[in-house]
Order: sequence, then C-alpha cells, then structure tokens
Amino acid sequence: AVTIPKATATTQPVKRISFHAWVLRRTARILNQLQKDGDFSTAKTALDQLCDVAIAYARPSDMATLRQVDFARLLVSQLATVPSAHRRMALLAYLRKNHTLAKTLVFLVKSQKFAMPAIYAMLDHLRHKVGRQAVEYPNLTAAICAVLYTPLTLQINENQGHSPDPVALFKYYVRYQDHMFFGIRGVPAELLIYVVDGGSSIADMRWALAHYHGDANVGALFFSIRYDFSALQGKRLEIDTAGFTLPNIKRYGGVCVDQAFFATEVAKAIGIPSAYDTAMGNDAGHAWAGFLQARGGHGWWNFLSGRYQEYQGIQGHVMNPQTRRQEPDTFISLSALLIHTTARQRWNAEALTDAAGRLMLLQMHHQAFAPPRPPMDVNELRRLPRPDTAKEMLTVLRRAVHQCNGYAPEWFMVSRLAGQGLMTYNEKADWASALIRVCEPRYPDFIMAVLSPMILTVKNVNQQNLLWNREFMLFENSRFDLAGEVRMYQAAMWKKAGHLNRAGKCYMDVINRFASAGPFVLGALAGAQDILKEQGHKNRVLKLWEMTWLKIKPPSRVLGVAMTESDWYRVGKLLEHKLVAANHPNLAQKVQNQMHLVMTSGSAAN
Repeated sequence: AVTIPKATATTQPVKRISFHAWVLRRTARILNQLQKDGDFSTAKTALDQLCDVAIAYARPSDMATLRQVDFARLLVSQLATVPSAHRRMALLAYLRKNHTLAKTLVFLVKSQKFAMPAIYAMLDHLRHKVGRQAVEYPNLTAAICAVLYTPLTLQINENQGHSPDPVALFKYYVRYQDHMFFGIRGVPAELLIYVVDGGSSIADMRWALAHYHGDANVGALFFSIRYDFSALQGKRLEIDTAGFTLPNIKRYGGVCVDQAFFATEVAKAIGIPSAYDTAMGNDAGHAWAGFLQARGGHGWWNFLSGRYQEYQGIQGHVMNPQTRRQEPDTFISLSALLIHTTARQRWNAEALTDAAGRLMLLQMHHQAFAPPRPPMDVNELRRLPRPDTAKEMLTVLRRAVHQCNGYAPEWFMVSRLAGQGLMTYNEKADWASALIRVCEPRYPDFIMAVLSPMILTVKNVNQQNLLWNREFMLFENSRFDLAGEVRMYQAAMWKKAGHLNRAGKCYMDVINRFASAGPFVLGALAGAQDILKEQGHKNRVLKLWEMTWLKIKPPSRVLGVAMTESDWYRVGKLLEHKLVAANHPNLAQKVQNQMHLVMTSGSAAN
C-alpha cells in the first residue's frame, strides 16, 4: 500500500513557475553562459531547441514568450557572423543592456544575412561616435545600420547621388528632429529606412530643410522643377554641367529623373519617408516620386506625384533600401500600415511568422517536431504540444496578421504554404478574401504577388478560373498591366487543359483591351497565333497582327526614349516582315511609312 505522508511543519508545497518565466530563465542562463565562454555555436543550438519548446507549448495568448526567445535566437545567430571575437562579445554585452535597440535592430535586419557583419560594424561605429544617443534613438540607429552598412550610390541618368556620412546623418536628424514632419522617435524603423536612404549631402539637406520644412505635399515639388528639353534636341542638360545638387536642380531644372530625385530627397531631408519610383511603359520609361502621408493615425503611400496618366496603370518599381534591389512600389506601400502599430505588435508578428516558418521547414524536410516537454513544475502552458500541421501554421499566421497586418513576410508565408500544396481550396479562398480586405484598393501589386502563386496551385481548372476572375475584377478598371497579366495566366491554364477556344479568348481580351498596358502583348500575340495555327486558321494570322498593331498606342517623342524600344515599334516591324514573307510588299511598305512618319514627326494615329 502507498503511504501518503502527513503534512508537517517542514513540508513545503511544490513551487510552480509559469512557462513564460521558465523560458526567460532558460534564455538568460544560455546568454549568461555565452558571455562567459564565447561559444556562439553551443548557444545557438540551445536557443534553437528552446525556441522549438516555446513554439510547441506557448499558449495562443502568450506571445511574449515566443517573442523573447525568437529575439535571443536571432541575436546570437546574427552576432556569430561578426569576424572579430572581441567585437562580438562587446556587442553582445551592449545589446543585452539596451533591450529596445537590440530588438529593433535584430528584427529589422534578420533577412539581411548577406550584410550582417557590415551591419554590426556600423552599429559598433555609431555607438562609439554618438554615445548614449544611439540607445535614445533606437529606430534611427537601427535604420541607419540596416541601410548604410556600406555607402549608397544612386544612379540618376548620367549623375550620381551619394549617401552622406552615417554619423553626420544621425546627428542631422537628432539635431533637427523638431523640424522633421513626423518627428524621429515615434517613426517605426521599418519606415525610417525610407528616410535615411538618400543620396544628398548634409549641406543639401540643410538647404532643403530651410526651404521646405513642414511641407506635407512634397510630391508636388516634382512639378516645381523646370523640365529641360535639351536632351530631346540632342544637347547636354544644364544640370549635368552645373553639378548635381538640390539647389542646382532647382535652378537649372532637369528631366523626370531629376524631378523625382529632387522631390524624394527633399522629403527625406524634412523627415518624410519617400521613394524614387520608375516604370517602363509599352513605349518609354519614366520616373516619379512616392512619399508617405498620414492622417488620424492612418498612413498611406502616395505614388501619384509626377506619375503621368499613361503610367498610372503600370507597375512602378522602387529600391528596397536594405537589399538595394528593385521591387514593386506597392510592396513598400504595405509598410504604411505599420504607422499605427506598436513595436511590440511588429515584433510579435515577426516572431509568429518565424514560428510558422520553422514548422513549415520541418514538414518540407519530413522531420518530426517533437521538442521535450518542460518540467512538471512548469504551468500556464499548452496541455498538448502544438501540432506541426498546415492548419496550425495558418492559425499562427492569422495571429501574426492580427498583430500587424502590414508585415509582408507573413502574407508571403501563406503563399508559400499554398505553393507546397498544404492548403485546401477553401483555405486559399478565405485567405484571398482576407488579403483583399487589407490591401484593396491601395496595394494591387501586393495582392497579385501573394495571390497568383496560390491560385496556380488550384488543380481544378474551374475553381482556379473562379479565383483568377475574382482577381481580374480588382484590376480591370485601374491596373491594366495586372489585368492583362491575369488574363495571360488564364490563357496558359486553359491551353494546358486543352481548351484552346477559351485560351484564345483570353489572349484576344489582352489584345483588345490591354495592348498598350505592358510588354505582355507580344506574348498574347504569339499565343493567339499558335492557337490559330493549331486550329487550321493560318490565313487569319496576318489580320491578327495588323489588328493588334492598330490597337497599340504609338509612343510620344516627348518622352524622349528611343521608339525602337516600344511594343508599337516591335509589333510593327514584325508585321512588316510577315507581310513581306506573305508576298504583300505594298502593305509592308505602308506599315514602314507609317512608322517612319511617327518616328520623325511625333506620335500620330495609325
């Protein structure tokens, strides 16, 4: 028989500890040991394992636990890339003492593995040069480290803009913070990266601040710069000889790239996030300005200043300051949603997305997710460990979106789950609705980037077509380039399924409605031509090419770009060659004459 001991004066109740406190205690022990022995590899392994335990057993409401251990894991992983052991240890001690700066930087730069040593070298440089201010302005410090880990050069036609010294830039924003439109302290680092990524000298920035501080509509400055028509006359622009500075652009004018550079650089000088936007139409390229606006706690990016009508239906591209790669402007447009979030909400979203990514990675590699259960004296945790199912991953991602819906990676994670075949049709449709609610009508490119890979994974052709049509309706009246791209996806879908007539209708819809909206018209032409040939209608091919050419708007010489780069010219030349090959020399000559007329006297009707 089991004898139950009687309570005595010395008998103590079992001490319980919350799961959150237990994880924090374990995390602190690992980091304390790391500061003693400098063994980053062992610490990283221990934190990876502890992070798995947190993913498995943290309750849905306990985001703080996951956030803290994910931060520690990332911190150790990032510092491990620093070549100097002395600098590694010094930065570890520094960041452990300054939690807000540490979390701000670690979460901001986690995708910049290629630049991690340089990022932390910049942090070390800043903390020695500006002292305590690096901690007092964590968002500014993190943004400068994330962007100016190496000097930034902006190519503006024949001219270049160069980033100023990072320390001087830091001191500029701190000194003039009261004159910054949104201030400095309260602007998320994820938005400040579009403030510190300029290519103007500190002297030029002071000039801009003196002339334009407090201007809420900096995009209008695009049109304050006189357009210099010298290039269209084969002459050199005045700005190219005067020196590429903001005062000189104001004095001598320039072309669209100079106008856009001026507006975006002035915006940065007065503390407004901005981006230099470009696009290639069906005939020419153009540049304009994008900048952040806000009212009543809500923000949005305005990409319309200097964006002429013919470019308002075409995808624009901006430079990501952290990667220095070009990406669609509505990718950064989503960042405006961050303006009403707290740092903790943003970090929660990142930690939750990391957790979903960890579960997906294990499933992709067919590895079991079985972290050890915490000791029996730990309470306030899940009764059963979190399953590593796709359904559970989506649950985690829903919580991430609820915390911060402007964090782009969480949406792309959903798209990746669909790409791995881990989502049902109903789940895809539900997430499509959620994305559209968040992004429509301001962020169409982002909708396209997330939804299109998901839709492609739907095996039932009729169900896939329903989703394509839903996406198409979002774009058909405002973003002709995206609408045309959707139709091209549908054409490929129907062609693969053997429905040539339906594929042909999609190609013809592109030709009839979106011929001037983007370069895909050539693909639509080729697709429609192939279908005509497969169906025994070779005699209709020439008529197809002629009709298409007549629908494409001829380029305008005012845009100042070689017309031979336009779709109108390419289709016209191909039509000319086809007419010659078909023994229609007179018609071929007529096409050639029309192209010559437009190219020598400006845009004209076909």
